[in-house]
Amino acid sequence: MKKISVIIPSYRPGKYIEDCITSLSKQQNISKSEYEVIIVLNGSTEDHFNYITNLIEKKNQFKLITVDSAGVSNARNIGIENSTGEYITFIDDDDIVSDDYLFGLLSVSDKESISVARVHSFQSTVSNCTDNFFICKKFLSIDSYKNTSFARQRSFISYVAGKMIHKDAIGTHRFNTNFTNGEDSLFMTSITENVRRIRFAPLGIYFVRERDGSASRKHIPLRRIIKDSAGLIFEYIKTYIGSPKKYSFGLFFMRIPGVLKNSYSLLKYK
Repeated sequence: MKKISVIIPSYRPGKYIEDCITSLSKQQNISKSEYEVIIVLNGSTEDHFNYITNLIEKKNQFKLITVDSAGVSNARNIGIENSTGEYITFIDDDDIVSDDYLFGLLSVSDKESISVARVHSFQSTVSNCTDNFFICKKFLSIDSYKNTSFARQRSFISYVAGKMIHKDAIGTHRFNTNFTNGEDSLFMTSITENVRRIRFAPLGIYFVRERDGSASRKHIPLRRIIKDSAGLIFEYIKTYIGSPKKYSFGLFFMRIPGVLKNSYSLLKYK
């Protein structure tokens, strides 16, 4: 059994996936026997299968899975089902991680915690990183978020990147494939029934690539935004009511205005 399973969903990847793979193969400072990297190529594979196969040739810790149906949530779910690691971390195929990323997260991980790595954004190279991703500036006052409630830490439970989660904490929870936005936050919030705390890793950086056409910047039809918003609010209420003693009321209560705020933000890309 591996210690860590890295899950990378990919849909028609560009050349940037090579940077992602390189950061997980040549540079990680833990033994390659301790982790596996599962790339889930979803939707139309075209020439992408051969391209990725060539990139991971002779990299024994890498595994490539193809699925016909597109969708990042479905790809992540398939990655979970095929993982053998004790811990799971999700990485987008256009992002990069530092060489101490896996080690840093693992050093503060346990069954009842979500470990969180520092996040920076970049456009071309990580040597010129910025803090344009929404969570970046909160790391400047990270001490104020340590040992506080999930409600106060909710921004760190709104995205799956830069995290390490024990597989037992994930349990039977999966990403909801009915949504095209907000699914990360719903998944992360749902698994809090199995965790007690967030731990911030002293080492390791997750670099988010700023790229036109990425999932966070794509145009979404107004009808879809409204449908997803209503559906997400319903799912949060249903999930909390299903296990009120296991969840933080404050966290779930704050998710509702969070959904509305996110919907408003998506409208600017129309």
